[in-house]
Amino acid sequence: MKLLWVTAKRLGTDLASTTQLAVTNSLTQRGWEVTIVAPKKGTSQQSGLSNEAEKEISIDGHSFFEVKRSHKPGLGWLTFGRDLKNKLPAIVNNGDFDVALVEWQAVAGSHKALVKSNVPWLIVDRSPPVFRSLTGRLQWFEYRRAYKLARTKGAAGSVPKSQALADWNRQHKRIIEPIIILEAGVDVSIFKPSNFTGVATIVHHGQLDQEREIMRLVDIGSVIAARGIDFKMRIAGTGNRLTELQKKATQHDWLEVLGPLPSDQIPGFLNSGHVAVFPLPDDEIWRLSSPLKVREWAAAGLPMVLSNITPHKSIGERSWVRLVDYNAPFDDWANQVEELLKADLVSIGRDARNDAEREFDWQQTTESLHQKLTELAGL
Repeated sequence: MKLLWVTAKRLGTDLASTTQLAVTNSLTQRGWEVTIVAPKKGTSQQSGLSNEAEKEISIDGHSFFEVKRSHKPGLGWLTFGRDLKNKLPAIVNNGDFDVALVEWQAVAGSHKALVKSNVPWLIVDRSPPVFRSLTGRLQWFEYRRAYKLARTKGAAGSVPKSQALADWNRQHKRIIEPIIILEAGVDVSIFKPSNFTGVATIVHHGQLDQEREIMRLVDIGSVIAARGIDFKMRIAGTGNRLTELQKKATQHDWLEVLGPLPSDQIPGFLNSGHVAVFPLPDDEIWRLSSPLKVREWAAAGLPMVLSNITPHKSIGERSWVRLVDYNAPFDDWANQVEELLKADLVSIGRDARNDAEREFDWQQTTESLHQKLTELAGL
């Protein structure tokens, strides 16, 4: 069973690329031979590459073909699409693929080669554009164009990351049926549950940007500090608010901002925590998301305090989740954190870990996708 996956994520660089590699690993365990076509980090990204399909290398045991994608804002999708058009025909002709997954950013540069070679394909949508800048407007143009091409050029279905995203695209008359939901999953085995020792520690990791209003973490921490509680807040990640957070860390001895961490260091980072906090705003783009961070924190056995928005509510009622209205006073957030710190964290953390093992591992979340790929491949 041979699968082609075309993605715009720079493997090993973009935080979101961990999803592609995790799904690929899960499908490989089910017997799929996966070839990934994607931009790649490193100096070869800027070097001149041949148009021949001869740049195959191996990443985590999977075949990988490198294509160009500019790092300049607004130009990435143009260079990526152009290089896909040049390289993908040879890759497809030589690959004998049974089926393909094509992320929406790659549809314009991929559909002709796939249609010509009679390879059935699904459009994958891990997220609509997030940013509201000029670059964001260009991305929205490409997003709408990708769905139009998928609808008119024979995509065999769509793979959104959440039911909310599927419903939203159906409302905008973009959805491609049938729909295979690919919720965010987690490799539970790489996480070691917290032992809740030492100073009470609040943790958060991910994209640290204005769009997520990440500075609210500092506001919540300030309220907790004003109550005289002995605690630490540790934040890891990168984004357009990283510098501001680092400046705040020089002003508060309870705050530590680590910046970006390699993926293999994240489990250890979370293991130092007692409670995770995520005051994600109730914007439309986040209502469509799948709660990856929540599932990672559950795998690490962490209780958590979250904003009461659609993706967080989709987890359902859990002993390890406390929901707070996004616009609630910071005192309300601090109250929930303080209550958890006084609770039986070991027992609550055990519930979180057990739920992650039963429901959130990639082996569970990729089952529907595996079944659909097998059907399309005629196997």
